[in-house]
Amino acid sequence: MNKKLLSVALLCISFSGISQVQQLGTPLSWKDKVGMPKDAIQMVSVDNEIEATNEMTRRGSTLEKELRFGKELAVNIDFMSQAVIKTLPNGTVVRQLKINSAGALSINLIFDQFQLSENALLFLSDGEKKEFIGAHTSLNNNENKMLGTELIHDDVVIIELQEPANEAGTSKLHLGTVIHGYFDLESEVKALGSSGNCEYDVNCPIGAGWENQRNAVAMMVNGGGFCTGSLINNTSGTIIPYFLSANHCGTTPGSWVFRFKWERTPGTAICATTNNASNDGPTTMNINGGTLRANYSPSDFTLTELNSAPNPAWGVYYNGFNATNIPATSAVGVHHPAGDIKKISFENTPLISTTFGGSPADSHWGVTSWDNGVTEGGSSGSPLFDQNHRTVGQLHGGASVCGGASLSDEYGKLFTSWLGGGTNASQLKFWLDPSNTGSTTIDGVDPAGPGTALDAGLGTVTGASGTICSGTVTPSFTLINNGSTTLTAATIHYGYDGNFGQTYPWTGSLNQYQNQVIALPSATLSGGNHVFNAYVSSPNTGTDENNNNDTIESGFTTIVNPTIVDLSLTTDRWGSEITWSLTNTAENVTFYTGGPYADLPSGSGATYNASFCLSDGCYHFIIEDSFGDGMAGTPDGHYELVTGTDTIAELLPADADFGSSHVSIVCVGTSGLSELAALQESWSLYPNPANDVVEFGLTNDNLLKEITLVTAQGSIVRKVSTTGVSSTMNVSDLSSGVYFVQMKNALGTSTKQLIIK
Repeated sequence: MNKKLLSVALLCISFSGISQVQQLGTPLSWKDKVGMPKDAIQMVSVDNEIEATNEMTRRGSTLEKELRFGKELAVNIDFMSQAVIKTLPNGTVVRQLKINSAGALSINLIFDQFQLSENALLFLSDGEKKEFIGAHTSLNNNENKMLGTELIHDDVVIIELQEPANEAGTSKLHLGTVIHGYFDLESEVKALGSSGNCEYDVNCPIGAGWENQRNAVAMMVNGGGFCTGSLINNTSGTIIPYFLSANHCGTTPGSWVFRFKWERTPGTAICATTNNASNDGPTTMNINGGTLRANYSPSDFTLTELNSAPNPAWGVYYNGFNATNIPATSAVGVHHPAGDIKKISFENTPLISTTFGGSPADSHWGVTSWDNGVTEGGSSGSPLFDQNHRTVGQLHGGASVCGGASLSDEYGKLFTSWLGGGTNASQLKFWLDPSNTGSTTIDGVDPAGPGTALDAGLGTVTGASGTICSGTVTPSFTLINNGSTTLTAATIHYGYDGNFGQTYPWTGSLNQYQNQVIALPSATLSGGNHVFNAYVSSPNTGTDENNNNDTIESGFTTIVNPTIVDLSLTTDRWGSEITWSLTNTAENVTFYTGGPYADLPSGSGATYNASFCLSDGCYHFIIEDSFGDGMAGTPDGHYELVTGTDTIAELLPADADFGSSHVSIVCVGTSGLSELAALQESWSLYPNPANDVVEFGLTNDNLLKEITLVTAQGSIVRKVSTTGVSSTMNVSDLSSGVYFVQMKNALGTSTKQLIIK
């Protein structure tokens, strides 16, 4: 930690509940003090009207249901060498590159060389600071060493790479394709609301019972087009992230983006009424890239293994399949028409064997006339399910459209794809039946595990966590019914510090996934660290079928007779750079944290207030600035710590330019004062004033001591380390004036003034 200033203060702090999750933030180019590059690489001219007309002609002649929205422009751009380089005060190296494709309605990119260093952050943003994507990190590195991006809805894209100083220049980024969007997708965000008004959101009441199949389906951004596909199960008993889609959507998935769970909630679903972009769904559950395992054009399938398995916590599902040649008696399709939010369509009559285009006879399943909903461009590759909820094919094309005379569609059969062209690279069997079981049907699987009938669980403890500024604790927790059977009774066993001696008999009525908050009686405990423990048993007087969620515990600290201190912190306009923490003096245990905060318009700051409590002792209060220029700005940031009416510590606006970090020693109560005094008395310096060599006397405690000489302005000019009882520092070459000497060891940091003549 670079501690450019250190002040000594007496401080009593308690803070619970303000700790925030660190976010990756916005691109630095959105900040005035970093700014965006002025010059741009200009793409070749694209006529949007001509490209859109050609695309509509192509779709009309082929009836394929891929939606092409952009023209792919081949480029050869070595980002690392062509980007503008800026170095921040904290040493971070920022590379920026601006690309302009005049008149584009959207831009997305394909990096054909992609390898980020361990701590690098990669952002994409528009030219008007309205939209950004990122951050991509080293977690996006993959065996294909490629990355395709989501869409920026502008004709300018800013690529920004941030690398820490010790990694500067070690990432590899080469841009091979810029996609110029020429279709007006009727929305500023991801084609939301662009599908027809006969479509049903997947979470409309009509979709009840198809939740698992819905959860397997994802939208694909494959270069300049949108398609759909779905996760699919296999017979090995092992979850493998296989993704089924259409061959005509492409066969180079290393640069594709797979967007899962983009759907509205049941309460906001659009159900065969005028579509609109008034509400959206989550757009953050994305997987970048995959490896093609097999494809076969006669039945129009691709099977991709995603670069990483979607997080089971997203609620994804792996669809079952039926690769027999027996027609389904009814069918359902789940898809992303026109690149829009997820929809569901129903066919209530049996499927027929048919063909499509130049494909072999009987290689496809035909939907003769959709009864509810249709498919559109963007639906290509989406799964078709039989009456048993198993995948039987993927969409190749068709004539269906809202208001159309013909509502038929054609899906490549899994039966045809099963053996495909006879090779591992042209069939599904090798991949979906790796155990060679001979089975051509299998049900789907939830990667989070099978469902249960009786499954009571506990979660979300409140009132018994963090720091409690008294000896009285009143815990609450959530009882959750994860089972399919309505929960009417359960027994809660609870206590403190490993003792489960108390019980709470619960009765009520909770349907599956419903929950209830239960408040327990208060308990009086001694001051110090404690643990609240609880477990649930005997759901409906039976046996719980899943013990993984039965037990909870929550650590907390009670402080009897604490001293209360109020913090008032005013940031400069760049609140997102500011974080703070309260630690022990060794800085290896963190008690409380705060920030980052919101960025604000130029010329404005914001004040944040909090109240703290601590037991007797000494601590460090550390405020840090990620950019490296402190809180110096217009206005300058500052803070004040007050107990009662007394100010016990403060950072003045004049001292706001503290660099990366500012530390205060904070001590509470009589023992804290004694500890601080003992630390001050544990070392000495001589002579003072000095003009040549300063000698330091130190206690013989075998602790590592770090001695730092700092100017009155906070600049470090000398530093020595020792475990001995003495040390020296030559100051003969330094200018006359007032300096501060900081002695730090495992017990804390102490500061004394030194005058150099």
